[in-house]
Amino acid sequence: MTKSFTGACIYRLRAQGRLTLEDPVQKHLPKAKSRDPIVAATVTVADLLGHRTGLQKADNLWLGSEGELMFNRDQTTAVFSNLRPQASIRSRFLYNNICYATLGEMIIELTGQPYHTYLEENILEPLKMTRTIVTKDGGLPDNTSLAYSTLENDEPYNVPLPGSSTSVAMGSAGGLLSTANDLAKFYKALMRSWRGQAEAEKDSLGTEDKEAVFEDVSWFFAPLQIMETPAFREKSDAAGWARSQLPTTVGDLGVNPGLVEEMPLLANSISSRPALWHQGSLVGATSFVMMLPETESAVLVLTNTMAINDAADWIGQLLVETLLDCPSPHDYVHLASVSADRALKKYAELSQKVEEGRMCGGPDRALSDYVGSYIDFGGLFRIKVVESDNGLEMLFQGQESQKYRLQHHHHDTFTWVASWNEKIRRARFIIFQPAFYSIRFNGEEGRGLIALNWVHDSAIPEGKDFVKE
Repeated sequence: MTKSFTGACIYRLRAQGRLTLEDPVQKHLPKAKSRDPIVAATVTVADLLGHRTGLQKADNLWLGSEGELMFNRDQTTAVFSNLRPQASIRSRFLYNNICYATLGEMIIELTGQPYHTYLEENILEPLKMTRTIVTKDGGLPDNTSLAYSTLENDEPYNVPLPGSSTSVAMGSAGGLLSTANDLAKFYKALMRSWRGQAEAEKDSLGTEDKEAVFEDVSWFFAPLQIMETPAFREKSDAAGWARSQLPTTVGDLGVNPGLVEEMPLLANSISSRPALWHQGSLVGATSFVMMLPETESAVLVLTNTMAINDAADWIGQLLVETLLDCPSPHDYVHLASVSADRALKKYAELSQKVEEGRMCGGPDRALSDYVGSYIDFGGLFRIKVVESDNGLEMLFQGQESQKYRLQHHHHDTFTWVASWNEKIRRARFIIFQPAFYSIRFNGEEGRGLIALNWVHDSAIPEGKDFVKE
């Protein structure tokens, strides 16, 4: 949910006349040159804010095991430049963390300050958000919660806190650590401003603060991109916020829609009202917020455990219906149980699919033929393949902490699927696409093996060739 803070910083720069939403990205970040010439020439600030660039998200490249980040902050624009188009620009809503990381670089370029410093001075300090942490450089307070993920038997398993903070890579996409009390100050200021209560906001900040942090945010919540095919209950994206009218289905930014037959119609049978909401997840934490500006109310859920489903989503929806005194509330305990059971069954089915077609014996080539470094993303991402006593192993970015055993499947194809509990203990997201766990080596007559293909992003089903160095 850091994205709404990044959006607030962008809009503050807009109010100061330092950028417009129609500005081409390259005007402020000349190095952000997309590999797609149309995107390079036309992508704007609004396109990044509204998740409408049409570019792949590549989340499995920047986030590794143990919450480690696979890129450095100064590589952000180069990573953005190497994203492959998935759809034509402004044609679809495609959630993209790297685009928000690029917005963070734009803030640095425009202000001459680190992103986290600008955020502190312009948003956090004026709102007296003293318990919101933007950098881990000085360590964390003793009473910072630990992080957990969930094993198959429902037991919590302690995992490292995510490596991101707003002072490092991907920080402007998901680096804030905060508290319910601090976030309430932010959401309250937004809602008061949206209702034209700037004077009330000034009073809440104290007499020494004569300027409201958000003078007018009506344009901050303006829809930038439809989130799904236009329907009776339309949902759109607005600079780090999803916006819709209740009653509607929510949860689109989490995993629950893929784990139940149909998402519940939130706040069914109540009168229509606007809602702004968002979700967040890193291994070890999930979050949910919904603002109801008409009544200046909000529901905020922060968890320090990644459940088998998206628990923060279910808890948030339950609390919204309680707050609105819905006459026919949904059974969210049942939905949570169904979605958790389905997640485990779905992963078991995935493991069976990965096993289909596995050949007995080993590969036709010597294992040493596969050894080498395989490069993509303009040289920014490396998959190192080594031979050991365990057979073949691959190391993402060549790091020992990102090592996985390759198991021969057929011909020049290997797999690296692991059990649910192994994934949890490595602090990885659970991915349900079989192709993700397949590594296919490609050869050329007279040259041997020249590349490996990995479907690291389900949006690119043909996968990406990483060329042998």
